[in-house]
Amino acid sequence: MAVRDGERFLDAALASIAAQTLADFEIILVDNGSRDGTTRIIAEWQKRDPRLRALRHDRPGLAGSLIIAASAARAPFLARLDADDIALPDRLALQHAEMMRRPSLGLLGSSVELIDRDGRVLGKRRMAVADHELREFLTTRNPFSHSTIMMRRDAYERAGGYRPGLRIGEDFDLWCRMSEVAEIGNIERPLVRYRVHDAAMSSRQPVRMMIAEQCILAATRARSRAIPEPFRNGVPRLRNALAIRGVERATFLYDVLTITTVAARLALRDNDRAKALRLRRRAFGILRAMPARAVLHHGLWRVLGMYFKPASRNRVRSWFGNRRRNPPPEAQEAVARRPPAAR
Repeated sequence: MAVRDGERFLDAALASIAAQTLADFEIILVDNGSRDGTTRIIAEWQKRDPRLRALRHDRPGLAGSLIIAASAARAPFLARLDADDIALPDRLALQHAEMMRRPSLGLLGSSVELIDRDGRVLGKRRMAVADHELREFLTTRNPFSHSTIMMRRDAYERAGGYRPGLRIGEDFDLWCRMSEVAEIGNIERPLVRYRVHDAAMSSRQPVRMMIAEQCILAATRARSRAIPEPFRNGVPRLRNALAIRGVERATFLYDVLTITTVAARLALRDNDRAKALRLRRRAFGILRAMPARAVLHHGLWRVLGMYFKPASRNRVRSWFGNRRRNPPPEAQEAVARRPPAAR
């Protein structure tokens, strides 16, 4: 477990681990530079449960914290739990039994119950179970919940562990590499209560997540071709990733714009005007970076108009009209090169 400023939920997470029906385990908890009451909660739990080993580091990030934790762990199996989630009592016992039954299984997750900030159950998220289904999912998206994972240590090490320097999507990247060295699976039954709230990384930084995912998917293809992966010291290189995957920049920007406008709609629904304004500025920036042809093809001024005020819609129409009347030099050259009949 890695935690940073997890005072609100950490006690419940640790209590759920202490209550496991499987008792033979250790808890490696890395405090990722917390500044709230997290340190006090950890100290109290160390007095109550000798299985807890706490390590404090000055903000190495989530992936860095998990690398530290995995290096410090002594068992042949590694299990994950986020500091704001809750493990159901037989979670470790069921996963350990399945790992022992299937020696080729290197990575095992489960479905989850979704809960809100106050612990109320919102529903269930059922995951694909079979190895072949999960491999198909890995070609486009992450079919595992990080907080449910149990890994065989030797498979984790053969895959290279978490990628140092990758600040987001570190779990998806690891699962892709582990699927190349071991069998993977999910238990259909929910074994973890997964907390849904705005502080989650995927909620706070959806565009960074999209960039990381493009690079992770491209890295899988790069490994199969024995060419360099689109990372530099763990930092995603989007341009290289799009080239490897054969994705046009305009197509990627369109996906980013869609994500941004959906986030803007949610911000307006929640009356978060400051966030909506930031997203509006970002959306206009994305729109200006797109070729006029792509804007026309997708009707993007209408996409923005769905979520923003009439003045914003007029601004987009005005900007797009200027682009059509005064296209950029490369567009003018493309028109000039066409035969007269095609103009």
